[in-house]
Amino acid sequence: MAYLLKGVRQADLVNLAKELQLPASPNMKLTELRNLILNSENYEEELTREILTIIVETRIEGEGENSLSNQALNRNVAGQSNPYKYQPDIQKLIPKFNSGETDINLYLVIFERYMKRFNINQSDWVSHLMGYLPADIVQVLAREPEEQAENYEHIKKLLLKRFKLSPEVFRQKFAHHQKKAEGTWRDFLFEAQHYLEEWIKGMEVDDFESLKDLMIADQMKKRVSGEVDNHD
Repeated sequence: MAYLLKGVRQADLVNLAKELQLPASPNMKLTELRNLILNSENYEEELTREILTIIVETRIEGEGENSLSNQALNRNVAGQSNPYKYQPDIQKLIPKFNSGETDINLYLVIFERYMKRFNINQSDWVSHLMGYLPADIVQVLAREPEEQAENYEHIKKLLLKRFKLSPEVFRQKFAHHQKKAEGTWRDFLFEAQHYLEEWIKGMEVDDFESLKDLMIADQMKKRVSGEVDNHD
């Protein structure tokens, strides 16, 4: 993966490894850090690339403002070894929620993955989530009792109930799902699995025979629909 070496400093990969919760050391070489990241159990190329981009941009911005020397001095006094401190900008990683196009269940799964990845306390998840929701939805949620307003699990249940999709919608999403130009095949697989699981769950399929009946019924619907279209 060339993106882990091209235009990247050793300190960038150290910070990247730490964000990915990997045992990185400031004394490790570029190739060692690269192998550590690529061989990690939970390696995801798109997410890793996005985090690294933000790390590099943060460093460059700091250098442009001539703040690097002051940061290094402060760290030397504190006995720290990293050349700069990276603060992730999560806003750049998580897209806004679009109720007309986005499956809320899948959106919250991805949101939670980012929150856990960046070690955000769950008590702060609601305040982060509000920044990605449409204004009208935020206003509705703001009417919740104060003791529930910051309870992520409570807010999550409200959102899932409000934007719940029918099994038929999940079936169509699964049948017609395509890889996004900016996405990876890993993303495609994750999304397709999610749509299939939600379709099956919505149809209350809990054993192989029921799953087989569902698949056969779906194929019959397609054939009947095709014959009707041909007769028209």
